[in-house]
Amino acid sequence: MVKIIDKPMAINPLKKSSLMGAVTAFLGMHRVMPLVHGAQGCMAFTKNFLTQHYREVTPMQSTAVFDIATIIGDDSNLHEGIKNVIDKQKPDFIGLVTTGMTEVRGDDIKGSLIRFREKYPEYASTPVVPVSCPDFKGDAETGYAAACAATLSQFITPEVRRDYKTRKMVNILAGMHLTAGDIDWLRRVFEAFGLDVIVFPDLSSSMGGQVNHFYGLPEEGTSADMIKNMAHADFSIVIGGSMEASADILLERCTVPYKKFDTLTGLEASDEFISWLMDYTGKQAPNWLRIQRQRAVDALLDGHFSFGGKTFSIAGEPDLIYGLGRFFTKELGIRLETAVTTARSGKFENLPAENIIMGDLDDLEEFSKDSDFIVASSNAIPMCHRVHKPLYKAGYPIKDYLGHFHRTFIGYYGAMQLAFDIGNICMTLDIEKSGH
Repeated sequence: MVKIIDKPMAINPLKKSSLMGAVTAFLGMHRVMPLVHGAQGCMAFTKNFLTQHYREVTPMQSTAVFDIATIIGDDSNLHEGIKNVIDKQKPDFIGLVTTGMTEVRGDDIKGSLIRFREKYPEYASTPVVPVSCPDFKGDAETGYAAACAATLSQFITPEVRRDYKTRKMVNILAGMHLTAGDIDWLRRVFEAFGLDVIVFPDLSSSMGGQVNHFYGLPEEGTSADMIKNMAHADFSIVIGGSMEASADILLERCTVPYKKFDTLTGLEASDEFISWLMDYTGKQAPNWLRIQRQRAVDALLDGHFSFGGKTFSIAGEPDLIYGLGRFFTKELGIRLETAVTTARSGKFENLPAENIIMGDLDDLEEFSKDSDFIVASSNAIPMCHRVHKPLYKAGYPIKDYLGHFHRTFIGYYGAMQLAFDIGNICMTLDIEKSGH
């Protein structure tokens, strides 16, 4: 029986702030400067965190609010910060992210931006997208989704005329849990079905290592022009429940319909996705996709003796744990003891876990005593050492594994790779248990 436990405090933190998620989303947009409105430490911690995860340059700036400015509470730090970023970096637009400190102080960000425009009309050509990110509300996935929705709200205007195109165009609203490998797989699939795509935000291009020079602004992500063109798309695909608010904006303002996939991890989810594409385009799946599916089925067959009788526990953001948890339990047949997550969003409450906890890694340690292995980020390494359980790394941050951002977790290829990875963990446990 599933029971949900709400915990009032964190001991071994799992949750990342909404600030980190919002900055991550802006890093997936071309020539956009994330500007953190708070103390320098708020930005420095986020920058250090993301640099260790992506191992790439992570441009961002801070309004550097200090103690006296916090008490006085005027607009000076925010206005000077925006001016400096525009003068020195010349971004296409600024992603203005608040912090717990400025939220608690009660800053009126929208009012302050209006006063900035009145005081400095010479900067009117650079849009500023404000995102409210109090540390005490939501998690990184919440902040990521809020930044995407705020950007679309700023750039998408009601559109009634669409240009004729020979190829249909589809928006891919990519959740925070997707890797560069996932997005590359999606691009290849849509191309095979003759569809043009706009990926929003596109972290695979900006943080995937293909920019070969030093840069002061994120490059190669979704540009402002591409964001505006999303209003002309024929359809939107939502990957992850957290991104539905962005799809609603496109639907309500431009009548762009959408299809939501809570996850694309596993055979069943991939079949549903490919079947939808076949119905939508009237085309058959390409041969390479059929081969990938056969290999994924074979991987599940190869590992089924090892999966049997195993138990695992998982911790992470809602979209991530729903996709992996559903695949491991429903298709690999592994029992889920405990799922620990950080915010009430998506469909994680549908997981067949004995315990579903809104908590931290301390809860994971306490409620995973019967688990054979753990699925979580690198932050769970000390815990796994203490309880002598193997850790399968997934989520944010992965600090001790090169190439994690290029691994694929969705589609038939991702199902095959996950089945092999988990099968190898289970097989090693069996070998150790047998003593051979």
